[in-house]
Amino acid sequence: MYEETTIAAIATGSGEGGIGIIRISGISACDIAERVFYTKKLNTFKDAIPYKMYFGYVKRDETKIDEGLAVYMKAPHSYTGEDVVEIQIHGSQEALRQTLELVLEKGATIAERGEFTKRAFLNGRLDLTQAEAVMDIIEAKNAVALTQAESHLSGALSKFVHENREKMKDLITKLEVTIDYPDEDLKDLTRHEMETELSEIEKTLYSLLETSKKGRIIKDGIRTAIVGKPNAGKSSLLNTLLQEERAIVTDIPGTTRDTIEESISLSGIPLILMDTAGIRKTENKVEKIGIERARESMEKADLVLMVIDSSKELEESDKKLLEEISKRKAVVLLNKSDLEKKTTKETVSKYAKDLPVLEISAKNKTGMNKLEKVLEDYVKTGDIEDGRALFLTNLRHIDLVKKAYESVIRAKESLQLYMPADCIVVDLTESWNILGEITGDTVDDELINSIFSRFCVGK
Repeated sequence: MYEETTIAAIATGSGEGGIGIIRISGISACDIAERVFYTKKLNTFKDAIPYKMYFGYVKRDETKIDEGLAVYMKAPHSYTGEDVVEIQIHGSQEALRQTLELVLEKGATIAERGEFTKRAFLNGRLDLTQAEAVMDIIEAKNAVALTQAESHLSGALSKFVHENREKMKDLITKLEVTIDYPDEDLKDLTRHEMETELSEIEKTLYSLLETSKKGRIIKDGIRTAIVGKPNAGKSSLLNTLLQEERAIVTDIPGTTRDTIEESISLSGIPLILMDTAGIRKTENKVEKIGIERARESMEKADLVLMVIDSSKELEESDKKLLEEISKRKAVVLLNKSDLEKKTTKETVSKYAKDLPVLEISAKNKTGMNKLEKVLEDYVKTGDIEDGRALFLTNLRHIDLVKKAYESVIRAKESLQLYMPADCIVVDLTESWNILGEITGDTVDDELINSIFSRFCVGK
């Protein structure tokens, strides 16, 4: 299919821009390009010096659509591993549309979602982890996520998978020797070696699996729930952190009925701030739903900011909530410090053991520097490095590593129970195959199509 079909698409985002790119990939890329793009420097694109830009015009018959540059990338040294021509013109959506339309008229087929990257995978230019890293780079929300995605694109996860599959293959080979020669039982030393090697693989997979929570934070950010009673100043705090009037602030308790999400960046990691409804007893059905959502947000949060109105006495509901969050990553904020204090740090510390307690005034923006310092310290000390270490950030990868780990555990248990070597080989081979799905070595066509269908057109 791919040897016979030439695909094309607009490779730049929608909207106006200085430059727009039409990408053509396949066996007829040069022939199609030279029927669309005219330059005095070339008779045919096959004579072009690869990677050199040529000035010319996109024309339909004698009508000029636009002027621009074209570059030829010769197979297999291109993104897709095929002949590729990219035509760069002005970023006019109409000029791009007309150029693509002309390219399709001259014999190209419109590219499906992710088809350029899919071809790169099928032609051996990228494995599946590297292909998925391309999309992670496009979707990166922060500097650390970008660095981590680039690490995967450079092959860090692929290397991990290949090394561990090689270890498993060696073990499977040793075990199959005992199957081929059933009269010779495993010697004690050999059995000990097997268990040692299985334990090493088990620990390695477990260590990688443990990075998945940090990986999610790197990719998506730290989910931070702002909780407390109505009128404690949660919405004012959100607005102050965002430095804009995002949430409605009034003196009427219960104004916030639903969860509001916004993001700020600290040390390269986004904090997903969730302003929640005030938690209190109420008969109002709408407010009850908001309170339920507030509790759900708190349960899912990586970090909790509890806001207390320090100008009022600490109530029983405050004490219960403080006890709840004392087992979590949390910061207690005594808001309205500009008013007469009726709740102090000492009072709060009785219920929020070991949690940082800060006095702030969200309205007057006092104490905010201390809060931002605490938040930055949390980001930095959450064992989230600069992204260059290997983390699992992709849900598909996490699920497969988990299944591979469980298969290794079963193989180890079979070995310890002196079960036939066939049983151990079955579990170890299953783990070997599962790890291969990460890189695409053992993946089926249906899954490949599903993965690339999530990509954008043009990539």
